[in-house]
Amino acid sequence: MKKLIAIVSVLAAGFIGTAKADITMSAGSSLEMQSIGSSTNLSVGGSLGFAFSQDLGNGITVTMQGLSFGNDIESADNVQSGGSLATSTTRVSASNVDALTLVGFGTDASANSAGFTNVNAITTATLTSGGEVDADAFEQISFATANGTLTYGSDVEIDYADLGVGDVLASALTDTGLGTASSTLSLGNTTGNGIQYATSFGGSSLTIGYLMKNSAGADKFDTSASGNSNTMAIKTAIPVGPLNATVAYTSDNTASATNNTFGISTSMAAGNGTLSVAYVSSDNQTADVTQVSAKYATTVGSASLAVGYSTTDATGSSNTNLTTATISQSVGTGASVFAEFVNKDGVSSGETSAVLLGSSFAF
Repeated sequence: MKKLIAIVSVLAAGFIGTAKADITMSAGSSLEMQSIGSSTNLSVGGSLGFAFSQDLGNGITVTMQGLSFGNDIESADNVQSGGSLATSTTRVSASNVDALTLVGFGTDASANSAGFTNVNAITTATLTSGGEVDADAFEQISFATANGTLTYGSDVEIDYADLGVGDVLASALTDTGLGTASSTLSLGNTTGNGIQYATSFGGSSLTIGYLMKNSAGADKFDTSASGNSNTMAIKTAIPVGPLNATVAYTSDNTASATNNTFGISTSMAAGNGTLSVAYVSSDNQTADVTQVSAKYATTVGSASLAVGYSTTDATGSSNTNLTTATISQSVGTGASVFAEFVNKDGVSSGETSAVLLGSSFAF
């Protein structure tokens, strides 16, 4: 048995060495409990991911996104359930009717009916939704050189102008179940099939993105189709004295969508931590929206603490104010316990606050 293991190890090492490829794997798990209103929700989650990279020996390193799996708190067993069948029946022509039998005939209207036997018909059933497993795989590939990194993919995100800093929550469960906000910020369609290029020069950085089709990423699409809508975005980070400023702009040409979004954020050392502020403005077909946010992050002993606040104002709606806080304490290599709090003011109905306690493990 030991010889077999040794042979397999040598073969694996030889294969990897020949390919000159680096394969990385990450995994994690979490246990969380949320208290919201009169409800107590418990969630056990985990994630698993792979990534592949290879140096071509000519100054270019190719990186590919591999399989990634994660728990979805909104799906039972992480499989979309509740699918529905749409059925339709197509009748054939009368020439295919083998027999026609008269049931009755006379002056009585109730007797004037006919019954058909051996009539051929075609019934089809289509699964319209549900029954799907969401596991992203091999959706992006990147080419890195000394001058920058070019990424192409079917699920590229270029939501650069989304620079708000008021939401410091790390768990998706913490604000699940809160009431719908009266004012919300939308950047339009910022994920789809496209390219992204990131580079840096001096102390500044520049990122440019373009989506040839700004809808859900598909592995095959017609770039010349008349129905394609595209989105472009640009972002730059510039040091300004003691500050680090980031400016971004996104433009979505989809009809009846959020067309233009501008964002700016900055951060600086303050006390024993870091203070960040941001401003985001979007031009919407129905209502212009502005959002102002701030965050302060520091350490208390060996624990990490962050507090955030944002106020969002949509034309014709009352403001929505969001307060978030999180504290995390390491309890060993790759393990930590944490607590989070959220309060949302300015909701149409429903709960306005929640508290979460959790633990996470990285393997």
